[in-house]
Formats: sequence, structure tokens, C-alpha cells
Amino acid sequence: METIHERRPMWTGALGMVDSQKKCILVSGGFWRRWILGGALGRRRRTFTHPMELRPFPLSFLQGGVDDEISLSAYITAALLESHLPLDHPTVRNALFCLETAAQAKEIHVYSLALLAYSFALAGKEEQRQKMLQLLQEEAVQEEDGSLHWQRPGKKQVDTRLSFFGPPRAPSAEVEMTAYVLLSYLTKQPAPSQEELGTATRVVKWLSRQQNPTGGFSSTQDTVVALQALSLYGAFTYSKSSTGTEVTLSSTGGVLRQFQVDSTNRLLLQCQALPSVPGDYDSTAKGEGCVHVQTTLKYNVQPHQEEAPFTLEVRTVPETCAGPKAHKTFDIAINVSYTGNRPASNMAIIDVKMLSGFIPVKPSVKQLERHNLVQRTEVSTSHVLLYLEKVTNMTQSYTFTVEQDVPVQNLKPAVARVYDYYETDEGADAEYSAPCSTAETKQGNE
Repeated sequence: METIHERRPMWTGALGMVDSQKKCILVSGGFWRRWILGGALGRRRRTFTHPMELRPFPLSFLQGGVDDEISLSAYITAALLESHLPLDHPTVRNALFCLETAAQAKEIHVYSLALLAYSFALAGKEEQRQKMLQLLQEEAVQEEDGSLHWQRPGKKQVDTRLSFFGPPRAPSAEVEMTAYVLLSYLTKQPAPSQEELGTATRVVKWLSRQQNPTGGFSSTQDTVVALQALSLYGAFTYSKSSTGTEVTLSSTGGVLRQFQVDSTNRLLLQCQALPSVPGDYDSTAKGEGCVHVQTTLKYNVQPHQEEAPFTLEVRTVPETCAGPKAHKTFDIAINVSYTGNRPASNMAIIDVKMLSGFIPVKPSVKQLERHNLVQRTEVSTSHVLLYLEKVTNMTQSYTFTVEQDVPVQNLKPAVARVYDYYETDEGADAEYSAPCSTAETKQGNE
């Protein structure tokens, strides 16, 4: 049985095979097909030649936190079908046989159901697709506005009455599985029915609310799938005969702006800053077509710990002013462990915000990639990101160096956060301060 590091390329390779992206990728689909068939699947040939044996393995970093071979097989099968591998190809034929066998199980995780439905849709197996969609409808979550989405079983419900700005964005896993369900509704030959388009519209209504201000979602994985699903929906609902839509943004002081959206500028992002917050604003639309109106509000909150599934400790080395160099450079030491109810977390990210006036020493951060559980690192002037394959109940320690770029007096503490890649609301925060006090910092910079 291959290690997790051998499995990771199989998933990321399959992710890159989405047929709709071929125009933007300088590697032919034929290469990816040969690579998966001859390499990754060659090591797992038994998976596609025998009925599915369900046994757990740690693949939660890239599959919505689901640890079974149904998800893995359905995922790769969908990728092969998207690359137009024929249905009579031995690997595809055996894969579909395995998926049909697995689909008869009494209990299937909702994430796996979504992948199965999409795989059957791509294969043109309408009976199996309908069966999976029917099971998914039984698991659907319907909001008060009529929108639909899917979530992992046992998720705690958020009381939106406690939040002035409404519910937070959904975790990556929910966005991804909901996008797969949307693809399953839309992937039908020759075209989805009006009833299916109506259901898809309710899904799109929820999915579009999860987009961030730059058009993406929580992670690379859910962004790729969600944008593919939204694009397919746009292709089915686009009409050249539309005369366009006029959207008027108003406040208590009058009209702020009128947006014109038609076929000539439908891909153009149009923005308007709001003059005051809080405030009362209204948007009205008239004409034909569909437009997406989004408001973005950014604000800071105090870090809080409420049943966090992680323990995070951040300190500086040295912790106090020990010698003249502590004013200019010091190490940031991080200890992190998982305290949740699973053996280990999904893929996790540690985000360390820099103290004002300090920047990370890039080579010291790059060296952290030598750790077995560190997949990669990212460095900017104000943040350091560590992508961890998983976090267990054993404490993991990481250290990197920062140095002073600009002298700053009265330094305030900075915040570090560790969070689940798929369940971004599951995280822990910790503050850390510069080794030297305000008075000592001022003296050291003189």
C-alpha cells in the first residue's frame, strides 16, 4: 500500500484534468490520461478490477475530509471521463462497475454521493444518476430563501441571530460537494430538463453567496469545482436576445450609481464604494437577464477560543530582551496539536501575521518544507503561511526567523491562527509579542 506522499500526485493530477481548462493548460489531455493510467492507477489496479473494499486511509487533505475508496475512485473516474476517455476503455469500464457496486451500499457519505452522481452523469448512466440525486435530495439543506446546499452529517448549526452580518461563509467541503451536485444536475444529454434547471438555480443561489470578494471560494479545490459548475450553469441559461439589466444602487441620500449590464460587458466587474457604514442601502434591477450583486465588508475581531479542535502556542526566542540583537531579529516558535474527535485533522494552515515593522527571513521559512508534514510555505511582507498535511494529537513544532525592516514604537501583539483547510471555522488563535518592551524598543532604536 503506497504512502500518502505517493497518493497526493494522483489527486492533484486528476484535478488538473478538468476538460474545461484545457485551453489554459499547456499539457495535453492525452499526457494526463497516460500518466494516470500508467502511473497512479497502475499502483492501484486492484481498485478498479474488484468490488470496492472500504477501508480508511488518510486522504482527507484533498477530498472533503472523506476517507474511503469510493471518493477516490469516483474522483479519478470523473477526471478520466472529462478527458474523453471512451466508456469501453478497460479502466473506465472496470471503474464504473466498481462504482455501481459501491452505489448499492446502505450508507454512503454525502460527499461520496455527490461524486458518484457526477461520475454517472458523465458516463451517461441516467438511472444511476437519478438514484444518486434522489438520495442527495433527502440530504439537502433548504434555506429560508429557497436555496439548496449540502453539508456533512453531524455539523453543528450556526445561530445566525447572534451575528449581525448573517452566517459565515460555508466551509470548503460544503462548497465542493454542493458544486458536484450542481454539475450532476447539469450534466445530462442532450440537456437538463426545466425542472432540473429550476433545482440548479436554487443551488446556484446558495453557491454564489459563498464567493469571496475576488470571485474565489475557501480553497483552490472548491474554487475549481465551483467555478466549473457555475460556468456550466451560465452556459445553459445565457441568452443573446436579452436586452440587458439596469441595477440601481441607492442610499437614504439618493441614487449612488446605476450599473448597466448587457452582452457587451457581462464579464466586467463593476464596483461602487459605500460612503458610510453602517448605513441603509437598496439595489433594484429592471430589464432582462441575471446579474450577481455582492456586498463586501471587512472588519477585525478579537481572537476567541470556543471548543477549538486545535491547540496553538506562539512565542518568540528569546522571549525577553536578551542582548542587543533582540531588538532587530528573533525567532518565532510555533507549537500546534489537534484536540478534535478524529485521529488527525484534515490539511491545516498556520497563518502567522507579522509584527509591525518586521518581515520574515525567507530562507528560514523555506527550510520548514523539509518537515515531513509541511507540504509548502508562502511568504509575504505581512504573513507567513504553513500548509500542513495534517495535525495530530502529538505536538508539532516549527520555528522561523524574522528581522526588523522598519523601526516601530509601541508595538502591539500580532495574531497567529491555525485552521482546517476544509472547515475554516474550525481553528485556534494565539497572540505573540516582540521580545522587548515598549520602553526598551524605543531605547534600542535610538
